[in-house]
Amino acid sequence: MTAPRCKDPFFEYIPDLLLKAAGTRRYGGLRLSYYINRLNYDNSEQFSAIVFSLSDRIHYIAFRGTDDNLIGWKEDFMMSFLDEVQAQRDAVEYTKYIVSNLQGDIYLGGHSKGGNLAVYVAASLEEIQDRIIAVYNNDGPGFQEKFLESENYHNVVSKIHTMLPKSSVVGMLMEHLEDYMVVNSNQKGIMQHNALSWEVLGNHFVYKQVVSKSSIFLNQALRQWLNEISMEERATFVEELFSIIDASGLGTISGISSEKRLAVNAMIKAYSNMSPETKGFMKKLIYKFIDEGQKVVWQSIEGELRIGKQQTEPKLVRKRGKAYIKLQN
Repeated sequence: MTAPRCKDPFFEYIPDLLLKAAGTRRYGGLRLSYYINRLNYDNSEQFSAIVFSLSDRIHYIAFRGTDDNLIGWKEDFMMSFLDEVQAQRDAVEYTKYIVSNLQGDIYLGGHSKGGNLAVYVAASLEEIQDRIIAVYNNDGPGFQEKFLESENYHNVVSKIHTMLPKSSVVGMLMEHLEDYMVVNSNQKGIMQHNALSWEVLGNHFVYKQVVSKSSIFLNQALRQWLNEISMEERATFVEELFSIIDASGLGTISGISSEKRLAVNAMIKAYSNMSPETKGFMKKLIYKFIDEGQKVVWQSIEGELRIGKQQTEPKLVRKRGKAYIKLQN
């Protein structure tokens, strides 16, 4: 049997993985059920999930991350200013339905946005927390601070297992309180987000001590930038940004990638047609991000000059959900 091919590097080998897993003793007997895939452009909604049953009384509820559709990416950006996005509401309702139909204990997990959904469900459904064995967040973004301050989140934080690749970008976004492990990847930069690039030795990942300098610096710049702009400004920026991207007429990342000239020309035209006030607002926020990035770079250079040749790699320290750079001698 030959698996269908997908050109997107994040999805290309998934069919092969499923076919090979089905042929193994360890995974061949798993039961897959309750698959759902929901995409709603009007509601900025992208949600998908499935249940893997290890036995009649042990089930893994897996939430999919953002796929190739631009609407899913817009929903991700909306997490920066909304208390709850539609996919998070979907995940809670889906899990309620699953646990009412299946007996026994459950795992929750997912990659990217799927990891965020798994944590959100665990913290939101107090009535099932005793049934949760563990929650796996694989390079998924965090949350706004008030979510992490909730009692229900603190009730499950010890069950959350977060994995980040060494050059994590997505998994460093927003706020986290849980501990995490750093996994080595055979890819570079943002492509390390692809979980199929994470290195495995025997029955466990190949772990590293810390995330990379570039990951920490980008995290610092994004965090400082978000702290400088209001929720209303975030909402306006996301809406206007995606109105420019949507002008391409291409609803997917791969579509834009394959039709670069068409997409770029359409987006430039959309930007040109914006009002002077809107263009000024977009420029202001972009320049502010560049400014924050430069500050982080200069802070890093000054720190290295102070410590000199004795400096080792920076270690990310999380304190009350915020990230700091700690330089060690």
